[in-house]
Amino acid sequence: MTLDLNGAMVRLGNDVALFEEFIGFYEEDYPRLLKELEQGVENRDGDAVHHAAHGLKGLVASLGATDVAGAAGSLERMGRTKDFSEADEVLSKLAAEIEKLNSELAAFRRKKK
Repeated sequence: MTLDLNGAMVRLGNDVALFEEFIGFYEEDYPRLLKELEQGVENRDGDAVHHAAHGLKGLVASLGATDVAGAAGSLERMGRTKDFSEADEVLSKLAAEIEKLNSELAAFRRKKK
């Protein structure tokens, strides 16, 4: 499971409305950040990768999405050090983890109805 809902709820004081607000922030921002990461990796632009990965990592950490945050953190380090030797592989993993997260968030929302 990609989403640590219990951990997120603890961090957010069990405030479901606040968690749903964070979901909205994520859904609004992740497509742009993922695109920036893809372009940065393709262009081997360390600054762009570092910046986009850092933003995505912070965004998903508030949701308790540890697998996504871990992959984003790896890309953040790669961007900072400009070592792209594993960037394509990690980017693919990140995209797969985002898909899992999106499914889990959709399931969470369905349960709330």
